[in-house]
Amino acid sequence: MSSTPSTSDTSSETSTSPASTAICKVCGLCAHGLHFGVLACRACAAFFRRTVVMERQKKYKCRGGEDNCAVSSTDRYQCRLCRFNKCVELGMTPENVQWNRDSIPTSRKRKDDGPIVPANDLKAMAYPDGSLFGKPRTIMDISTLSAKIKNILNEDKGGIDPATKKMNTLEIADYALRKWRNLQRSEEKMEKLDKLPVRQMFAIFEKQMIVVAEWLVQNPDFRLLSLEERYIYFKAMWNMWRRFERFEMSVKMFGNDVVEIRKFAISNDQILTKEFTIDFSEITDVPNTTVQEMFRHSMSKMHHQVAKPLLELRPSSIETAYMLTQMSWQVAGKKMQGKVVEIGERVCDELANNLHSYYLKEEMRSNYAGRLVRLMSVVNSVKKIHMERSMTMELARIFEVFKVDFSEPDIFDC
Repeated sequence: MSSTPSTSDTSSETSTSPASTAICKVCGLCAHGLHFGVLACRACAAFFRRTVVMERQKKYKCRGGEDNCAVSSTDRYQCRLCRFNKCVELGMTPENVQWNRDSIPTSRKRKDDGPIVPANDLKAMAYPDGSLFGKPRTIMDISTLSAKIKNILNEDKGGIDPATKKMNTLEIADYALRKWRNLQRSEEKMEKLDKLPVRQMFAIFEKQMIVVAEWLVQNPDFRLLSLEERYIYFKAMWNMWRRFERFEMSVKMFGNDVVEIRKFAISNDQILTKEFTIDFSEITDVPNTTVQEMFRHSMSKMHHQVAKPLLELRPSSIETAYMLTQMSWQVAGKKMQGKVVEIGERVCDELANNLHSYYLKEEMRSNYAGRLVRLMSVVNSVKKIHMERSMTMELARIFEVFKVDFSEPDIFDC
């Protein structure tokens, strides 16, 4: 099994042909990239995705009655069954729907797309060919952020802390985690936010993405991956890592208030409470309450299935590092398979041995099996919620809830 399959929304497409000359293999119109392994336009890709996700192919009937209707730019909408069958014949597979939305690299400005704009310049620009529901779209260029992350993930650039040379795997993870957490402000010095504009939320996420990259690259096993594999790994787990770390820190700081009044340290400097709202108006025309409702269920699960157990367990810094490392390798391994799974299994064995030594030497605890089971139960809950949020984001794309696309869509998958 390949260790570097396509990522959930983008892949390293290497064609040197200009995007403006690429033709959709399904209908013959201008293609916008590799979708599910086939050069296709957005409309055909969206049609295939909707059909598979909603299992519509079981209901389609050939309008011509002979299963050989023409599918072209002028009549692609006439027979849905023949259009779907052509997608499959060309190589689109239902198995790829969840994680293989590819796009031609957007670092180059294209005639047939709206211009790419910096992430801090949210101005809606209509695609000439329109989108699924005719909404104006904006492409936010995150190539600068992407380059910064890739630079950190390349240890040849000098990001390895020499203090970690004599540490074991778990000690390295803990050291790198504490190095960042030492910057956490006390509650009285933090800003309480009642409203969080989505632009400010993305700014917070960007800083935390840098933190996750710096944490990852300290691990020698992670550095066994190629630079491309490291970046795919990073995109698979950074948001899950960030979310769990912030919940664990919030529990450490605020105790039961995390569950009772939803007090949450979204960053080292800012606090959110139950009354806060995120203002999504810059990236969607959907009412704010509707967008927040999309994520309400998963956030409720984070409070009840993650924060509550953390309150009871009160994990140490070493245990938190253990959980973060476990979930990172497991989620990245599930996405990438192959070499990442092999390395991840070895890392998890090393972590188990490191944690065993920690319990015996530092905590004088020989009977820790029950506690470890509870820690791993939290890890499994975080992973499950992470996957549910990914599905929510996929549905949001299908129904075009947001009027903004990122130049690397899969980086904000969940």
